[in-house]
Amino acid sequence: MKMLFLAVLAPLLQLAAAAPAPGPAPAAELTFPRDFNSTDLLTKRGDGSGVHLVNCDGFGGEGTIIPPNSMVVYCPNDGSCSGFPSNDNRCVMSQNFLFTWEGQAQACTFPTGVRFAWFVNSNAQSQPNFAHVGDGGNQFRAYAGFKDDKHVMFNQGSSPCRSVYYFV
Repeated sequence: MKMLFLAVLAPLLQLAAAAPAPGPAPAAELTFPRDFNSTDLLTKRGDGSGVHLVNCDGFGGEGTIIPPNSMVVYCPNDGSCSGFPSNDNRCVMSQNFLFTWEGQAQACTFPTGVRFAWFVNSNAQSQPNFAHVGDGGNQFRAYAGFKDDKHVMFNQGSSPCRSVYYFV
């Protein structure tokens, strides 16, 4: 188990040292209007790529039963990431249950062959939305990880799929 942890952690550390990823806009730049919603902050993430750890609730509609599931979603342009992702841009982590994202080094390989590895702190859900709670990376760059506000990114049938964490 330690060897697996080290095998996943070592490339993350190399990526983080080689190319630190920019975080979200500094708090001083974020102004929250009275009718604030998460879309305001999403547009401030910029036009770079992002990776989301997503949970789909699993409620069907009209007699359809969709089990809960979790996936990793790659967004070529994180500032406008919505709609059900293509097969190449999603990596399914679980079927029939919600995946536990926190507390251990984890990874998935997309159908394109790109492998994304990450670590989310075990106490991440107790942190405020948009707080830095982990790091991740692939063979191209390092990403900083943040707690998201669980906004609905897309629907799977009539089941909402929510962004739990995002890496930019």
